[in-house]
Amino acid sequence: MGTSGDAAPEARKTTITPKAVIYQKYGSRASYEVEEVQESAQNGCPGLYIPQKGPSLFRCRLNLPELSIVSETFKKKKDAEQAAAEMAIQK
Repeated sequence: MGTSGDAAPEARKTTITPKAVIYQKYGSRASYEVEEVQESAQNGCPGLYIPQKGPSLFRCRLNLPELSIVSETFKKKKDAEQAAAEMAIQK
């Protein structure tokens, strides 16, 4: 029979994401607006125009009380949000 209190809990590495830092500092005053950006795919034939949908990319605007930050485009919404938060921390 084992005892339940003797087992040591595993040590977890807690890394705070830039988005978590912004939330701790500003709370509900910080707002994220994610927009989908369509990249146009280039066609190999210059005389033939066939519209093709390129990959969906995302850009995030982080609105804080004293400034507004716009991220680069990313393939994932989460990456765009984290990048905007990281840019805000650096300023």
